[in-house]
Amino acid sequence: MADQQTREATDLFIIGGGINGCGIARDAAGRGLSVRLAEMNDLASATSSASTKLFHGGLRYLEYFEFRLVREALIEREVLLRAMPHISWPMRFVLPYHPSMRFESDTPTSKLLTTVMPWMKGRRPAWLIRLGLFMYDHLGGRKILPGTSTVSLKGTPEGAPLEDRFETAYEYSDCWVQDSRLVVLNARDAEARGAKIMTRTKVLSAARDGDLWRVEVQDTQTGETVTHFARMLINAGGPWVGDIIHEKVHLNVKEGSGWCAARIS
Repeated sequence: MADQQTREATDLFIIGGGINGCGIARDAAGRGLSVRLAEMNDLASATSSASTKLFHGGLRYLEYFEFRLVREALIEREVLLRAMPHISWPMRFVLPYHPSMRFESDTPTSKLLTTVMPWMKGRRPAWLIRLGLFMYDHLGGRKILPGTSTVSLKGTPEGAPLEDRFETAYEYSDCWVQDSRLVVLNARDAEARGAKIMTRTKVLSAARDGDLWRVEVQDTQTGETVTHFARMLINAGGPWVGDIIHEKVHLNVKEGSGWCAARIS
């Protein structure tokens, strides 16, 4: 019996049909692993269809000196734009500037500026903002999107909604994406690579059975229950990661630890 279970076991069993679950399924299946994914509702039924619809490089993280994070995100942004131009588009953002504007006070940039330029009292000089946007343009080797430009707000559509004291702005690039469609396309490609995507399938329990995971699932439409075996269990349950850990897997692990939205092996 144990030998039969081992033969029937998949390499990965993924709980959750959002962008993380479907993205993992696609990547794993593309590497030749056998994959099953269970989603209790429909694909992208929660967070992955209620996002900001943006994918970006994380401009605000420059304030925290997270240069490597921003660079990797910008590189990924270019990859995504090339991979899915049919569901993603460039978007230009206008950042108004006035010398009196104050910014978040607890970032490393704010603290450094307060130390070396205390007379600024939390304000950002224009050169610092322009420097940040210059880095945003170049850290990731931008090739597709247009770079930052300076925009006059006087008598222009960009300045119409703003107070007259705002005369200048900086216009930079990010992108927006059809988030739920991105999830479905990842799921379809994962299935084309051999993964089994099971929607309307709720995980009832998951427990170790020797060297494998024994996963009990239920078809939420018919009520039928099925047992699956897998070598590794992936918790990509989004808002339900804690419930999966405590109520389905019965592990005494705090939410926010490395167990959530990660592998459980």
